[in-house]
Amino acid sequence: MLSSEQDDLRLLRESARMLFERAGGSGRARKLRDAGGDFDPEMVRELAEAGVFGVAVPEDNGGLGMGLAAGGIIAGEVGRVIAPEPVVLTIGLSLGLLRRLCPDHPKVPQLISGETVLAVAWQERGPGGAPADATCRYAGGKLTGAKAWVVGAAGSQGFLVVAQGDDGQVLVLVEANADGFVINKRAQADGSSLGELSFSGTPAAELASGRAVQDALAEAVVDATALAAAELVGLSERAFEITLDYIKTREQFDKPIGSFQVIQHRAVDLHVMCEVAQAGVGEALAQMDGETDPKIRARLASRAKARAVTAAKKLTRDAIQLHGAVGYTDEFDVGLYLNRALVLSAWLGDDAYHRRLWFEAREEEGAAQ
Repeated sequence: MLSSEQDDLRLLRESARMLFERAGGSGRARKLRDAGGDFDPEMVRELAEAGVFGVAVPEDNGGLGMGLAAGGIIAGEVGRVIAPEPVVLTIGLSLGLLRRLCPDHPKVPQLISGETVLAVAWQERGPGGAPADATCRYAGGKLTGAKAWVVGAAGSQGFLVVAQGDDGQVLVLVEANADGFVINKRAQADGSSLGELSFSGTPAAELASGRAVQDALAEAVVDATALAAAELVGLSERAFEITLDYIKTREQFDKPIGSFQVIQHRAVDLHVMCEVAQAGVGEALAQMDGETDPKIRARLASRAKARAVTAAKKLTRDAIQLHGAVGYTDEFDVGLYLNRALVLSAWLGDDAYHRRLWFEAREEEGAAQ
């Protein structure tokens, strides 16, 4: 990476951090959680004015063209303050789909400017509760069926839905106030919610169809996976900082507990784990920007998510332990970071899932050689 690019990323990080801190940091996330768990539309507009949502969109389509590496910088700052705004959702999924399938659609500039927020619905729940093959149908301009596990459903003005058409998969746009459309919210550990969508002859506008939809969705999910890894790294860094401050001030036997050697050793181990995760995820994002092979990009994203999830779960759980009994109370912010880590780790696959994908990809590559 050129020094000028590094400077641009550094300035982007400083700008995003200043914006979130001015808005209230993690304290704002707590207030929003207590108010119902939705994001703040005004904050979305401020982020848009700072160019956050358009970082990975090519300049020809109204974005900044800075790539996923820049998106990862912003995602990391989102993680540091556990902001509920749909940053990764918009950069990775919503704009990830539209910029690949219909870059000239009016929704692209609206998403970049923060004028609208679109959630993406592509997964379905089977009779036993597990993921199932798509049965949601689109025909004659109407959508029928259901979608599950939709992140950002609460507060979104519309939905990009992947459904089955007469000639294969189609991507359609459904407005949030459309007839025959119902959203049920399922609460998550961090206070956010997943949407369960139901369509009954719901009017929808077709945006794209054919194999291109499947390919674009796969690539957008890969992008979002890598960005979620970056968000986990930012979350881990801040959880470690909070814990470090605590062990420096919490006293036992008339001494700060941070002066005890066993605590120091644990803190060093956590610091090393955090640094390794940051370096690994940053490297993966940078390589993904320069890679065009979908299989290699998917493997890089899996490596990043597996590393980030492992670090986040270890760091946040140890942070709770190092806080002692008070770490389990809602009064201390460290619990917010643990809950967010649990939710974000599960989204788009945890460490075991992505580690398996990575090994399978390597075995497939070895067999081909």
